[in-house]
Amino acid sequence: MKKLILFLGLSATILLTGITANAQSGAIGLRATPDGGGFTGKAYISRYLAFEGMLNAGGILGLSGESFTAVALLEAHIPLPDNSWRLIFGGGLHGGVWDNGRWYRYRDDVWVNDAQPIIGVDAIGGVEYIFKNIPLGLSADIKPAINFTGGGPEFFSHNMFGLSARFVFR
Repeated sequence: MKKLILFLGLSATILLTGITANAQSGAIGLRATPDGGGFTGKAYISRYLAFEGMLNAGGILGLSGESFTAVALLEAHIPLPDNSWRLIFGGGLHGGVWDNGRWYRYRDDVWVNDAQPIIGVDAIGGVEYIFKNIPLGLSADIKPAINFTGGGPEFFSHNMFGLSARFVFR
């Protein structure tokens, strides 16, 4: 399981670095959620389109179970009359691990890891503000997700609401 987490983390980092290097501009920062948080990186392909990648840890502060996910999103950005503000909507995929409430438990005289791999789809909607005079972007979003592992489709509430702060590369 540790190898899977390491592989997902390294893959997302390499992907985000490559996308950001080739994009018109990008941003990297932190995303805080009511039950955890993580890292976020965004590559602006145009004024209206961006790729976003996230590495999230969820369930740390109260939801049942803990999770670690890597998320890839394609987002449409709609500039508002003040160009610093943008509406965001889009979707993508996630993969990772979820312990469903018990990373390790004692069964048949042995400690067993009950973490299971997860794969699913995500939607995202929110608002973003990019400051004009300093390289900072702030956003608030809702990111519902559905997992397709573990016996069928299931709503995944970890890291659903988020506030992000990013350093913007222009």
